Amino acid sequence: MTFLVPLLLLFCLNPSPSPHGWMQDTKPTADASDLAGADRLYQSGDFAEAAEKYQAILKADPNSAQAQSGVIRSLLKEEKIDDALTLAKSAAAAQPNSSAVWAAMGDVQFRFGQMSPAEVSYQKALKLDPKNVEAYLGLVRIYRAYSLYAHAYANLERAHQIAPNDPQVQRMWLGQLSRKDRIAAIEAYLASPHPDDPEETQSLELRLAFLKATEGQSHACRLVSEVPQTDTKLEALRRDPQHVFGMGLVVGLNGHDAHLQLDTGAGGISVSRKVAEKAGLTQITQEKIYGIGDKGAQAGYSAIADDIRIGKLEFKDCVVHVSKSVTMNTEDGLIGADVFSSYLIDIDIPEQKLRLSPLPKRPDESTAPTALKTGEQSEPSDEESSSEATPAKPGESGASQVASEVKPRKRQPQDRYIAPEMANWTSVFRFGSHLLIPTHVNDSPSMLFLIDTGATMNALSSRAAQQVTKVSSDPRATVKGLNGTVANVYRADKATLYFARYAQKNQDIVTFDISNISRRMGTEVSGILGFAMLHMLQVKIDYRDGLVDFFYDPKRWDH
Repeated sequence: MTFLVPLLLLFCLNPSPSPHGWMQDTKPTADASDLAGADRLYQSGDFAEAAEKYQAILKADPNSAQAQSGVIRSLLKEEKIDDALTLAKSAAAAQPNSSAVWAAMGDVQFRFGQMSPAEVSYQKALKLDPKNVEAYLGLVRIYRAYSLYAHAYANLERAHQIAPNDPQVQRMWLGQLSRKDRIAAIEAYLASPHPDDPEETQSLELRLAFLKATEGQSHACRLVSEVPQTDTKLEALRRDPQHVFGMGLVVGLNGHDAHLQLDTGAGGISVSRKVAEKAGLTQITQEKIYGIGDKGAQAGYSAIADDIRIGKLEFKDCVVHVSKSVTMNTEDGLIGADVFSSYLIDIDIPEQKLRLSPLPKRPDESTAPTALKTGEQSEPSDEESSSEATPAKPGESGASQVASEVKPRKRQPQDRYIAPEMANWTSVFRFGSHLLIPTHVNDSPSMLFLIDTGATMNALSSRAAQQVTKVSSDPRATVKGLNGTVANVYRADKATLYFARYAQKNQDIVTFDISNISRRMGTEVSGILGFAMLHMLQVKIDYRDGLVDFFYDPKRWDH
C-alpha cells in the first residue's frame, strides 16, 4: 500500500480553519475577552484547551454561536469527529438560523465524507449570512473535490474580496499566485509573527526552498516526441512465481532503466536513492514523504531528470521524488498514474497494457495538453489548481499585505467536462493525486474508498469495519507501507463491496487503522480498492474531469 505525497502538498487538502466564522450572526453576549482567549488557544494548536474554554463560555451563554462553532472545530482538530457531529447536530437544532453553526456543520459533514450534505449546509450558512467566509471556503473544498474548479475559484475569489487578510483565505489564495509572487508572500509570512504550527511551518519552508531553488526555471516535463497516443507494456511484479502483487512500467531516467510500480495511490515519480544516483539525478531540495505505516514521515528529496522515456513517449526536464530510507514495494520505486493526467488513461491489467490517448476536447479547445505531472515543479493546469494551492498562515503584517495585493494568474480554472461518450462513467472525488470512489459495504450507506493499484489487498478502515461487519485479529497478516509496518492488522468477515456497476464479494478483507490518511485528506477514507480486486479489471481514468470507468470481461478468467 502506498500513499506518497511530499509534505508540501498536504495542507492544501485540509487547511486549518479559524475556530468560527468571519461574520457574527448576532451581537455576542459572551465575554469578548474569553472568546479571544479561546481563539488564541485554537490558533496556537492547543485544541483540547481551546475546546474547554469554548465549553466554559457556553455554560455562561448557551446561545454563543461563535463558541459552539469553536468547540466543533476544536473537536475536529482533535479527531474526535463523532463528538463533533453530535455537538453540530444539537447546535443546528437549537439555532437553525445561525450561519456560523451551519458552516461548522458543513465542516463536520465534509470530514465524514458526506459531500452533498456538506454543500447544502454551506449554502444554508451563506443564505443566512452572505459574508460568511468559512462557508465560502468550505464550498471551495467541496467543488475542488467535485472537479468543479471554476465554481471553486468563484467562491475563493468571493472569500478573498470579503476578507483578504483572513489566514484561511491567504492559505488558499497563495495557490492562485504566480511563482514570483508566491515566493514573496511565503517569505513575508515566515518573517512575521504567526501561530505556532511546526508541521505547517516546515511545509512552507520546504515549499519556499523549492521555489527559490527553481526560480526562473520551468521543469515542465514537456513532451518532445510526436506521439499523441501510445500503448505501453505493463510488466507483472511478483513476490514469487505464483504471486503477482502489482503492475510496473520500465521508465528510462537519463538513459538508465528503472522498473517502477504503476500506482494509482501515489503521486508523481518516486525512486530509491540507488536509482537516483545511478541515473545521475540532480538534487534540488529536501522533502518529507508520508504513507502507510507506524514510523511517521520519512526523509526524501526532489531531483531533476533531464530525460524520461516511457514506451514511445519522451519527456524533458522533469521533477522526480527520491526516497532516502523508505522501503517501497519494488526496489526501484513508484510511478503514480496521475503523472499521465494530461491523457485519458487506460490501465488494462488483464492484458498488461497501459494505453494513453487524448482527453476529450472541450467545446472551446483546439488541442489537448501533452506533459507529465511529475511534481510541484510546474505550474498546474487549471483543472489541477486544487493540488497546487500552497498553505500559509499570514499574520497581521507583511504576509497578508503581499498576498492580498498581488494578482492571481490570468488563466481561469474550468469546471469538469463530461463528453457524451463518457456519460456513463463514474464520478469520483479528487484530492490531489488521489481518487475516492463512492462504495457501499454490504448494505451500508455510501462510503469513500481510495482506488489504489499499489495496495496489494483490499482494505476496510478499522472504523468502517466495526460498523458494517465482524473483525478478528490476524497476527499472520502483514501490511507494509512507505512509513513502515502496520502494528495491528485484522480481518473483516463477509464484506461485499459495491462500486460503479460492480459488486465484489470478499470473505477476507484486511482491516487496519487508516485514520492518518483521512486526517491528511481532510475527509473520511473508509477503505481501499486494491490490486486484489483491480487486477481483474480494465481501469480507465480521466483525472481532469474526475471520472473513472471499469470493464470486466469474464472470458479473460475462464479456465
